[in-house]
Amino acid sequence: MKTHTHLFDNINLHYYGLYLWEHILEGPLEERMGGVWSYGAKTVNNIKLTFRTGPGVIPEHVPKDTENLLLILNGREPDKVQFAETWLKSLHNLSQLRNVGLVLLGNEQCNNSWLHNYMHYNGGLVKFVFLVYDSPEIDNVNFYQWPLGVATYRDFPTVDSSKLPVHIRRQYSCNFFGTIYKNSSRETLMKILEGDFFREKCLIKARRQWLPLETDETREQFIQALSQSDLTLNPVGVNTECYRIYEAITYGSIPVVEDIMTPGNCGKSKNSNTFPLRLLKEMDAPIIYIKDWSELTKILENEKKLRHSEVVKRRRNILLWYESFKSKMRQKLIGAINRHFFGLNR
Repeated sequence: MKTHTHLFDNINLHYYGLYLWEHILEGPLEERMGGVWSYGAKTVNNIKLTFRTGPGVIPEHVPKDTENLLLILNGREPDKVQFAETWLKSLHNLSQLRNVGLVLLGNEQCNNSWLHNYMHYNGGLVKFVFLVYDSPEIDNVNFYQWPLGVATYRDFPTVDSSKLPVHIRRQYSCNFFGTIYKNSSRETLMKILEGDFFREKCLIKARRQWLPLETDETREQFIQALSQSDLTLNPVGVNTECYRIYEAITYGSIPVVEDIMTPGNCGKSKNSNTFPLRLLKEMDAPIIYIKDWSELTKILENEKKLRHSEVVKRRRNILLWYESFKSKMRQKLIGAINRHFFGLNR
C-alpha cells in the first residue's frame, strides 16, 4: 500500500524545513514562480512525500483534498508561536484532512506548553510531534526528539561526505567562530584562547554582537574553518544544543561540546534521564564532552600525541556516524507517520 503525506514548511521558518527535506530525507527541490515557493517529491518506503516551502506557502494554499499533513513550524519565540497557531487553527478548513503531524523548532528553554491544546489526546488534530531540544515532554509516544541540525537559514550547504578529503592534514587543531555573550562561559573560553599555547593552534573569530545573516564571505570563512580544523569548539548559548555541532560533524571536525545544562525547563523526560544533548548521547555521537574550558589545554596536548592515521580514522568514523544518524532519524520519522497516520508498525 502506498500512502501520501504532504509536508508544509511555514513562511516564518521555511529554511528550517530544508534541513528535514534536503539533509535528512535527501529530497529534491525545485523553485516555482521565481522562488515564491519551492516544491519537491520523494517516496520513502511506502510513503509518497510532497514538500512545499517558501514565502508563498500560506495556510490558504494547502490543497483542499489533503488527507495527511506534516507541518514544520517555529515555536522558539512568542511571535513565532502566534504564527504557528495561525497555521494549526487554519487546518479546520480542510474538510478531508485526517492526519496531522508536526516537526517543531521548540523554545530554547523548553517552554512548549501551548502545544498541548492542539494534541489529538486533548481533542486537537496533531497526532505526534517531533520536537527540537531536550524537552521533558519527550516520551516516544506522542512527542519525539528531533535534531537542531545545520543552519540552513544561513545557507549552510548540503555536503557529500564521500567527497571530503579525509586524508589531508588540516591546518588548525581547533576553531571557534561565535558571539561572546557578557558573563558567559564564552568569555572564559576566549581568555583561554588568547594564551600563547592556543594562538598558533586554533583559528578564532569572535564577535560581541549576534548577527542573524551571513555574507558569502563570512560563510566561506566559516566553512573553511570547519574543513581545516581537527576540532570545533562549542560553548553553550541559550541552549547547549547548537547548529555548530552538526555543522562541524558535516565536515569531519570533531565537536568539543560544553556539557552543561542551561537554565530553563529542559532536562530529563518521562523515559530518559539523559541530558543535555539527549539525542546525541543516546545515539553515541563520537564527540568530545567537557565540563570546563580549563580542560581544553589537556585535550590539545592529547591531539599532538595522535598519529595522523588515527586522526584520519576518527574523521572517517564521525562522517560515517552522521550518515547513520540521518538515516535513523529518517526512519524514525517515517515510522511515526506509519504508526500514527496509518496504523502500521513499520
